[in-house]
Amino acid sequence: MLTNNSVLALVGALVVTLTTAGAVVQTAPAEAATPRISSACSSVPTTTTEFDGVPGTIFYKRLQCLGSMAGYYGYKGPIDGIMGPNSWTGVSEQLAKGGYFRAGDLHNWQSPEIIRALQRWAAAHGRYSGPIDGVWGPNSYRGAAWALNRAF
Repeated sequence: MLTNNSVLALVGALVVTLTTAGAVVQTAPAEAATPRISSACSSVPTTTTEFDGVPGTIFYKRLQCLGSMAGYYGYKGPIDGIMGPNSWTGVSEQLAKGGYFRAGDLHNWQSPEIIRALQRWAAAHGRYSGPIDGVWGPNSYRGAAWALNRAF
């Protein structure tokens, strides 16, 4: 038969074990899980493309900001609205991380696969109901812009 001291010692050991085990599997704080984004993105305004369906420099700056969130393969250049190969690689990587980009390799140009991924992304946000055809149109731009305006 166990004495009270033995029971207390066992319970204490169990508490320490459970507490220690919980500490090992605890997740990192929320701020550590937040995607890194270029600091220049904090000054990029929302794009009016959400309303008029016409892309401009701000739309493409916001795309670059999306690409900058992709981690190792993310876009690390200036947020200038000029979409070059590194900008598109970052965008395709970020969309792939979200499960929207389905091609095997990252694309460093405005490919139909990236446009389809942006259409899927906009549709997942409930702002695009057109075909997922990889062709830009006013509705595709509006849907992508709506999602970009709310992504960061």
